[in-house]
Amino acid sequence: MKKVFALILALAMVLCLAACGGSPAAKDSPAPADPAESSAPAASDPIVLTFAAHFSNTIKLGEVISQAKEILEEKSGGSMTLDMYFNEALMKQGDTFVGVGQGIADIAYIPSQNLSDVQMAGMFKLLYPTGAPDTYTMTDIYRSALEETAIQDNLAEYNLRCIAVRALGGKQLCTSKVQVLSPDDLKGLNIGANGNDSYFFSECGAGAVALSNADYYTGLSNGLVNGITNHYVSIVTYNLSEVAKYITEFGSGLEVAAETYMMNLDTWNSLTAEQQQWVTETFTEISDLMQESDAADLVTCRQTCIDNGIEVYTLTAEELSAFAPYMEKVNNNWISSASEAGWDAQGAYDFIMSAIDAA
Repeated sequence: MKKVFALILALAMVLCLAACGGSPAAKDSPAPADPAESSAPAASDPIVLTFAAHFSNTIKLGEVISQAKEILEEKSGGSMTLDMYFNEALMKQGDTFVGVGQGIADIAYIPSQNLSDVQMAGMFKLLYPTGAPDTYTMTDIYRSALEETAIQDNLAEYNLRCIAVRALGGKQLCTSKVQVLSPDDLKGLNIGANGNDSYFFSECGAGAVALSNADYYTGLSNGLVNGITNHYVSIVTYNLSEVAKYITEFGSGLEVAAETYMMNLDTWNSLTAEQQQWVTETFTEISDLMQESDAADLVTCRQTCIDNGIEVYTLTAEELSAFAPYMEKVNNNWISSASEAGWDAQGAYDFIMSAIDAA
């Protein structure tokens, strides 16, 4: 009986201690941490910028541009990234300029042909009376022009900023019936052309016909046009080397179009200086990669034309001088128009032509 009583007493003491909070040692132990307090703070979500292009990510240009996402993430340590949309997924090519200004995309690929609303962008469409230099030199000149002309101020009126630019292959003239060596050779011909080069051919006495890329081959083969102006890669891409007999070279091009990467100005201004630098460096690097690819393609495509039996003739300085007055008239018309709209077109023209003379 005594043993039973002792057991009951011991059990009662244990229960009492439990009710009072446990053993003395348990009292001295720290209270378990709140799970919310012990977990590490979550990393900030990366800044996501949308990018738009009108072409496929499966063509060479799209493949190269697709690398921008990885490059930006690496430069920013993962704090910035890109959502990339190709094939006009966000907007049509013709709407891209306005769309980026409205914020439909933060950044977009916009060729100079889609900058017609911007008077100062005409500096990317000038005609070169002495023939353009190579595309590397033209790219350097265009990039300097971003800093030395009023183009960024003009773009700001459309809520845009140009973050990168490079020169595309210069336009040459391929013809089907006659080798063009002088302005007189153009009289009576119909030339497929778009932009300032169309005004140039009209001034020389030719008819300028606007053609879509898909109509180049048919137009030249069926006689709708007697010639087409474009760079060598397009001449080969659209199989014009099959139907053209002659190519007249105006140096590295009578006109050198540009590709630009435009950014919504509000988005640009929301970034820190360091973030702006990462974005600019990313798309400059992409431009440089495409520059290397295009330069190699121009050489290859020129040789393809020669191998296909096309006679390629490079105009001499004296022969170019005969075309110069017609080019200068087109350039002066642009200077007058842009100046009336309040832009320093003359300054932009002088800057670029001086840079070409110094090259």
